Amino acid sequence: MKNKASIRKKVMKKMKEIYYPDDKPYIDWMGYEINEENYPTYHHIEKREELKRNGESIDPTIENGAYLGNLSHQTLHYIEQIDKDLYYSWNHLFLIINKMRCYPIDDVLKMINNLQRLSEESIDKHNNKKL
Repeated sequence: MKNKASIRKKVMKKMKEIYYPDDKPYIDWMGYEINEENYPTYHHIEKREELKRNGESIDPTIENGAYLGNLSHQTLHYIEQIDKDLYYSWNHLFLIINKMRCYPIDDVLKMINNLQRLSEESIDKHNNKKL
């Protein structure tokens, strides 16, 4: 049996082939540049706990994955804690990208930009409440 890291690596490689043609900017699905600091990670759209509860495999798959940079991934989990609706909106968008099986088209990029704006506003609002 292959280990989880090996499976995840293989899925991430295939996702890069599908979603990132050479002529397109290398941005994650939250719209941020992939680079050394924001290196690619795999995000389970449907949580592993839900998959287990439903008797499904928790192994990474293209269909249940989002291609996120590490910093974006951390931000998404922070959003999950402070704004569940926004978190679910991101995951819904990830499913749309998955179903399209191509680099995000202009309309999807507009949705990403809108969710980025809403995310920044939600984080700022939450952080200002703490002060």
